[in-house]
Amino acid sequence: MVNQKMEFLVPCIMFLIALGACTQGTKQENNKNDILTTQVDQVKTEIEKWKQELLKGKKIGSLCDYERLGSLAHKKWRDGNPDQMDGLPVDDKEIKAVRSDFNDDNEKDLLLFFQGKNCTGHNGGTQTYAKIIYSNGASKSDLMAEVITVIQSEYNRRREITKNLKEITRSYLETTTTIDGYHNGITGKFRLYTKDDAHCCPSYNGSYTYELKRKNMEIEISNNNQ
Repeated sequence: MVNQKMEFLVPCIMFLIALGACTQGTKQENNKNDILTTQVDQVKTEIEKWKQELLKGKKIGSLCDYERLGSLAHKKWRDGNPDQMDGLPVDDKEIKAVRSDFNDDNEKDLLLFFQGKNCTGHNGGTQTYAKIIYSNGASKSDLMAEVITVIQSEYNRRREITKNLKEITRSYLETTTTIDGYHNGITGKFRLYTKDDAHCCPSYNGSYTYELKRKNMEIEISNNNQ
């Protein structure tokens, strides 16, 4: 009789244990989904705040889709955005977001970046915009200026060692330096011009990895004249 009861109780106990584990797993999955949803909402909020900051500071023009608009729409955009040549992307999906610890405090910060849209049909590239929002609420809006300055410094350091490298100017660096993403540092591309280079034809193309915490810049350069 005891054996029969045990034979009945064991499957019941195992079922209850499995049910409890399943319920716990469901709760953990729901919590994970809640966290992800919250993070997505936070990113959307930060993107919208940043766009308004850029517009208010007249750092960029309003949304535009130059290739799909006619001449009347182009004129309307120019009238509404005096002194601007580029605008915000129409689709917020073009504004990329990366979460990582950028200041060594063991907390995830947020990097936002995008490339401006050519809204006037001008020649040349468009500026890349970037901002870091730290976990403590502080932010860094001058990231691209810092990246460009450090690229120049690293190039000039190499030039002291490698004598065949030419003297470069800052011309076009603002519109040819990009951010591609984040992999062991902020990564991107750039072009370097000498004072004699035409806009079409920089002397050097390059890529970089910038480790922000330690201000460490690694660059790779290819000579376009060889």
